[in-house]
Amino acid sequence: MSVAIKIDNVTKRYGDHTVIKGLSAEIRPGEFFTLLGPSGCGKTTLLRMIIGFNSIEEGTIGVNDTVINDVPVNKRNMGMVFQDYAVFPHMTVGDNVGFGLKMKKMNKDETRREVDRILEVVKIKDLRDRMPAALSGGQRQRVALARAIVIQPEVLLMDEPLSNLDAKLRVEMRNAIKSIQHQIGITTVYVTHDQEEALAVSDRIAVMNDGIIQQIGTPRQIYKRPANGFVATFIGQSNMIQAVIVKKGERVFLEFSDDFLLEMKNLSDQAEHGQKVCVSVRPEEFEMAADSRTEGIRAVIRSSVFLGAAIHYFLEDMAGREMEVISSTDQEDVTEEGKEVRLIPAASKINVFTEDGARSLIHERGGVG
Repeated sequence: MSVAIKIDNVTKRYGDHTVIKGLSAEIRPGEFFTLLGPSGCGKTTLLRMIIGFNSIEEGTIGVNDTVINDVPVNKRNMGMVFQDYAVFPHMTVGDNVGFGLKMKKMNKDETRREVDRILEVVKIKDLRDRMPAALSGGQRQRVALARAIVIQPEVLLMDEPLSNLDAKLRVEMRNAIKSIQHQIGITTVYVTHDQEEALAVSDRIAVMNDGIIQQIGTPRQIYKRPANGFVATFIGQSNMIQAVIVKKGERVFLEFSDDFLLEMKNLSDQAEHGQKVCVSVRPEEFEMAADSRTEGIRAVIRSSVFLGAAIHYFLEDMAGREMEVISSTDQEDVTEEGKEVRLIPAASKINVFTEDGARSLIHERGGVG
């Protein structure tokens, strides 16, 4: 049966440096939960607190209704997959995977059956008698994964498990990990700094920065409705543009440079007339028009890249800011460099934050932790 993990106001310090700052999160039974953030944000530290490698200065971590702060690592019934695989080089694949069962004093016949079952799950049964030196990076990672789950842990923890693989193999392995996790239904906490990887594998994502969770939500929530400017710029590409809120009776607008007004129908009541705001527009959330009579943000095309299904434009607005736009190749857009165009943001899709980017002013946003 899958378990829930409750992280309640935990703090981790190293001397005078506080790495984790009163952090809280709840991980659901059977969930694939990803800790995502830049290097040094505290995500691996938090993972090590869950498994017991790091102490907890304040707060509690619980599995179901049991607080595990003082439970030794070997009593927590958790499996961990490390960045460097940590596969024993002197053991065959089968012996590597069966090592944890041997430590549990399982008899040889039962151990062999369990090892064969897990090797089948991770699709490397034909490699049972091979030595690690004869395996590819992806195969060694599957061995590490099999060794972690064969002991039937309550929780699976994975720390940047794909960072040592090449790009093609990373895609293959992330799909395999997601499939295996769904198949066995184990509660999984996954650490990565790779936003695309997080979006691809996660049920929910916790975006971290400087020891604090900025937002928790589904991949769609995190991408479509980021809670603040950090999340908007860390997940995917975003054009960050200054604007001012203008209210005319019951109608609310964003006023950009060139006196361009964009009507908004999803701003919160906290948005005030005359308030300066920061607007996040993803490259695909712009319509680009070549007609100078069209109202929009004036910009000049500096270069473009053909990507098959889309064209990626690099532009500069009248204030000298660099901007990016992605348009479908089905559209007959002007592509020549030096051409002045008008950019019209999709009002229902863009995100609006306070001037400092600390808080969203979109009332329909979701997934804030």
